[in-house]
Amino acid sequence: MRFAVALLSLLGVASVIGTVLQQNQQPTDYVVKFGPFWSEIFGFLGLYDVYASAWFVLIMIFLVLSTGLCLWRNIPPFVREMKSFRVNAGKKSLAAMKHTALIGGGLSPEIAARYLNVQGFSSKTVEREDGSVLVAAKKGAMNKWGYIFAHAAIIVICLGGLIDSNLLLKAGMLTGRIVPDNDSMFAKDFKPESILGSGNISFRGNVNITEGQSADVVFLNADKGMLVQDLPFSVELKKFHIDFYNTGMPKDFASDLVVTDKASGRKTEKTIRVNHPLTVDGITIYQASFADGGSGLKFKVWNLGNPGRTPAEMDAVSMSAFPLNLGSEQYRLEFDQFTAMNVEDMSAPQEKGKLSFQTAINDVRSVRQDKKFTNIGPSIVYRIRDKAGQAVEYKNYMLPVKQEEDYFYITGTRTGLEQQYRWLRIPMDGSGSIDTFMALREHLSNPEVRKRVIAVSAAGAPENIRAVFNQAAENTLAIFAKGGYLALNDYLEKNIPPAEQEKMQGFFYQILYGAMNVLLDDTIKTYRLPDWQPGEARNRFLLNSMDAYTGLTEYPAPVLLQLNGYKEVRSSGLQMTRAPGASLVYLGSVLLVLGTVFMFYIREKRAWVLFDKDGVRFSMSSSRSERDLQKEFPKHAAALETLAADLKKTD
Repeated sequence: MRFAVALLSLLGVASVIGTVLQQNQQPTDYVVKFGPFWSEIFGFLGLYDVYASAWFVLIMIFLVLSTGLCLWRNIPPFVREMKSFRVNAGKKSLAAMKHTALIGGGLSPEIAARYLNVQGFSSKTVEREDGSVLVAAKKGAMNKWGYIFAHAAIIVICLGGLIDSNLLLKAGMLTGRIVPDNDSMFAKDFKPESILGSGNISFRGNVNITEGQSADVVFLNADKGMLVQDLPFSVELKKFHIDFYNTGMPKDFASDLVVTDKASGRKTEKTIRVNHPLTVDGITIYQASFADGGSGLKFKVWNLGNPGRTPAEMDAVSMSAFPLNLGSEQYRLEFDQFTAMNVEDMSAPQEKGKLSFQTAINDVRSVRQDKKFTNIGPSIVYRIRDKAGQAVEYKNYMLPVKQEEDYFYITGTRTGLEQQYRWLRIPMDGSGSIDTFMALREHLSNPEVRKRVIAVSAAGAPENIRAVFNQAAENTLAIFAKGGYLALNDYLEKNIPPAEQEKMQGFFYQILYGAMNVLLDDTIKTYRLPDWQPGEARNRFLLNSMDAYTGLTEYPAPVLLQLNGYKEVRSSGLQMTRAPGASLVYLGSVLLVLGTVFMFYIREKRAWVLFDKDGVRFSMSSSRSERDLQKEFPKHAAALETLAADLKKTD
């Protein structure tokens, strides 16, 4: 018994893990969640597929054996006990019971037996060799079925779990008949020993189907590889539907499916959604998830090695990869999932700090979160991989995002999945684009333009310092054009004594701001951009542009991609299971309920009425309901006493 309880406790803990920790996900998901060290340990322990892990299956086998032996040993005595009326109860043992009393004369065995029958007892009257007569009665003997049903339920549930635990699959892998595939990407590339036939009695697999496409296999996670499970039908996704809450969480998502039987060609059309699956040929199809199915994307692309303001146009498809050749440099552009809706909390104000060369580098501001949910529009995640295989991940939003008082086109960068995005924020101009910023960037990179702008800036300086001011402004603008605030900061640290650096920071900043203000006027005039009158909004745009320019000098990509249009295509994540053991689990659950009812709501009680030469003795006992018997016994004793008195008067 203690061994079985210990095994049940282990199964309970494992079931909690299997419920809390999402099972059968991609290995990279677990690495992101737990890190490379713990993800390996948890994988070794089988926590990513708890119910099919070797130790979980072994526990269930031992539990079946232990509980089965318990039933084998106890059912025969339980059955004998239920049939027995305990007619061998002796005079002394009845007198020693806690609930016993002597009844006055006049009562006969027939009357006593009839009374007990009326009270719901089954009775049996026996005459003994010593001349005494015993009326033995019982009620609630079916209570023993509760123990039998409860133990049988554990066995039946565990057997159902063993059937659905891929036990045969693991045996095939141990013998080498089944070999998981680590390398293949498509089902057609899997070797025969990695493909399971449609007659497999139990499996649980996943597949993503894009709108308008179909699939006739699912993929199973097995050890550190994958297996392909053939299906007796094909599944086509006609249309995927999704609704969202205002928080951005999915409210409901559903798939319009057409299931075509391979043998007969019979078609079944059904819309499935979460908790409303479809069962065909013993295989249940669940709506499990959704994802991007390869959406058409349009980009504006700026080559950051060239300061030109005019972007190139590029068409791409999400979930795909493309070569990116920039002269002698070769890269690989890998697009991840496209998301048409991004709901963020945008109500918290941005942090504000003292303006300095360090705090002015504002390319690391993240989208703030508070309690105001806002859809900030479509986004795309992509990676740019160099020849050495090193990649940087980017996340670009198509629409401008409001932060504080202004709107920005933002792109996040990170070099590892465990890192947070660092955000590049390019300010939006009055026409809702980044054209003014890109034109300002092109103008700033032109030495001739800088000289012209510096001449205009120096015109307002006193004659005696104009030459010095002109040289200082030229140096400041040239340094800023090369590396933004970071380059200016390095110049100050290397060439200015520490005691004078703070003073010179303010001096350089005033020169830089004045020159950039003139440069913005010249940019608007040169490229015939919409006029922008002096004011607070224009000043903020200029400051934000200087921040963004600094961020671009440190931007790790050779190109800047800005999402400019899309045609969304969705895919539906389906989970397909064949689980014959589920019916056994349901049966076991019914047995468990019956066992609970029998054990806790059926009270076993025993009663004896002994007639001998010394009088009539009435005794009762119960295995569990002692409190009920304390109230019930006096009532029965009093009723029998009354019957005895009435019969005596009649006589």
